[in-house]
Amino acid sequence: MALYEQLRGLDVVVEETTTEQRSVDVSSDFKRVTTIVVLSGAGAEGRGEDVTYTAEDHDWFPSLEAPGATTFDELSGLFGGLPSFAGEPKMPASRDYRRWAFESAALDLALRQAAVSLGEAVGREHQPVRFVVSTRGDAFEWLGAAPELELKLDPD
Repeated sequence: MALYEQLRGLDVVVEETTTEQRSVDVSSDFKRVTTIVVLSGAGAEGRGEDVTYTAEDHDWFPSLEAPGATTFDELSGLFGGLPSFAGEPKMPASRDYRRWAFESAALDLALRQAAVSLGEAVGREHQPVRFVVSTRGDAFEWLGAAPELELKLDPD
């Protein structure tokens, strides 16, 4: 059975929807902007991040009326009907990033409300995860703080 089929029927209550824009100056010519979608309901909160690369594509964000009690699949259908951007995004993949921000917030909220992990919801055991830091900065500074760190170096 596909993973989505195992998740689509999750009940979820959405009483409030908000967004939070974040930004950081990565270099003198690049500001990294992301938008966090926050869905709240039944005493829980779910979050998803729109990682669209182009900063100006974060200036307009679709609004969603809180639908109340529904399912993850029904919410996914609502997201599919939302206008993603005011105009054309700079990169076609941005539409997928934006939709996943809403869907990941909805999945996060549904799992929290059901008090189950993603692994439990799809019948899988947790496996170890390795994280790697990607930086253009001074790798030795990072290693000084955490010698066990693995790095991916991004050239300037």
